[in-house]
Amino acid sequence: MYRLAIFFICVFASLSMQAQELLQSYSASYKLRTKNLEIGLIEQKLSIEENGDYRFLSILSTAGVGKLFSSLSRTQISTGKYIDGQFIPINYSLEAQRGKRSYKLEFDRSDLRTNNIDVRSLRTPILFDELSYQTQLRADLLNEVDNYEYRVKKKNKRKLYTFRHEKTELVATKLGKFMCKKMVRITNSSGKSVKIWLAEDLHYIPVKIELLSKQKKTTAILMKLSHRN
Repeated sequence: MYRLAIFFICVFASLSMQAQELLQSYSASYKLRTKNLEIGLIEQKLSIEENGDYRFLSILSTAGVGKLFSSLSRTQISTGKYIDGQFIPINYSLEAQRGKRSYKLEFDRSDLRTNNIDVRSLRTPILFDELSYQTQLRADLLNEVDNYEYRVKKKNKRKLYTFRHEKTELVATKLGKFMCKKMVRITNSSGKSVKIWLAEDLHYIPVKIELLSKQKKTTAILMKLSHRN
């Protein structure tokens, strides 16, 4: 369940003004299930201010039958700048009930101190955390970018997350049916897979995520959604 929360919760690509306007602040709730049993809940909130400041919050907690086995919580927060279609993380924190999993990251963003920033002059490729790369994936889909590679820092390690658009299909949720782009993470392990369905009519907010690990499949489905005007 922890790994699904991570996945739930690049190369520079400039968005059109229309695409920038579509990437709005929102709050969403997702129900976690495995073998048709409810085991957890994910609450997410993305805030993007007019000055470009963003804050992405993701909280994972046990629910349903999951409470019978454990009482876990996991909070992730990513903050930074959103400039010309590029998310640039500055701080990231992960707080888990099990302290060994908790950690913080501070990205060197001295290049953001000047005014009238041109993102093409920033250090490239941008290094993301485990939340900000997800928002960048949405931005890239809105701009119809065909390269979905994200360099992600996790504790003291750096990983390359690469996704491909497998197909477009209809996904049913409690809020209705949505036509989605199915994005699949490319891995070298035959026993692991990550699949994300992002709704075209919701400006590519995820409506479903599926994680397969050690022959165990966990699914997150969108239950609630609200936008901030």
